[in-house]
Amino acid sequence: MTTATISIAALLMLAGLSALPASAAETPLLDSPDWTAFPSPYHQPVQLHAPTDPCLPPDVTNWRELTLRQEEQHLGGKFSVARIVIRRDIFELVLEGVRSDGTTEALYTTKVGLGDADSPTPPGNFVLNHVYCYPDLVLYDDHETKIPNVYNGFLAPLMLCDDNGRCERHRDLGIHGFDAAAHPNRARIRTATVGPVSSGCIRVPDPCAFKTALIRLVGVGPLRKNERGCYHWLRRPVDVWIVDDDVTLVSLVTGGLAQVGKGLKSLLDIFVSDSRP
Repeated sequence: MTTATISIAALLMLAGLSALPASAAETPLLDSPDWTAFPSPYHQPVQLHAPTDPCLPPDVTNWRELTLRQEEQHLGGKFSVARIVIRRDIFELVLEGVRSDGTTEALYTTKVGLGDADSPTPPGNFVLNHVYCYPDLVLYDDHETKIPNVYNGFLAPLMLCDDNGRCERHRDLGIHGFDAAAHPNRARIRTATVGPVSSGCIRVPDPCAFKTALIRLVGVGPLRKNERGCYHWLRRPVDVWIVDDDVTLVSLVTGGLAQVGKGLKSLLDIFVSDSRP
């Protein structure tokens, strides 16, 4: 990603804003984060216990514990902004840490599955603000039937945010794992796209490795649960750029300078203002 050294952090500085500090609190809590855009805060009424996750390091029982462990050891403060760049032309995802001077470091790189010509993965600028990261995660089909295991224990919905920093899920798309054996219609599965070509989601072949790298970078808040499964709000928003090539990436950066001020500041304000333990 040699041309991607202009970062959100650099854009923030150009817009007269400050990058989000590593200690910023997680997103406001709400009941159904996939399709609701920041209503009044929602608090879980009972204490939750995370399902067993084989992706976790052996000395922690949930992803929140991993975040707290890293904060105690003063890890994760090296970068001011987190970003995911997805190249549609080469089917590649790169998780980057962005320093305060605008330089980047690739922390995790993988090939990914994308949509086809009939249902392409859309280009554009999106945000991740929460992740489902446990094996209890279920998929709901068109008939509202629960299908377990298809996402292979990971889903990060793609969010679109308006000028006031309010976000909602974009077309039910997300970054997720995929377990072919759990899919109810295996005839639709295409090996080259890491799953069935349908809505244009981004499919990662090793969700364990990806979610570990992501959570180590940005951290998560307390455990929450809704009808899809257990999830965490990310302690920092993650910008997602879906582009066609390096030229598109540069155009996205330069073209977004005029818009970064109000909308991105509002989104960061939402993350910072809702301080919770």
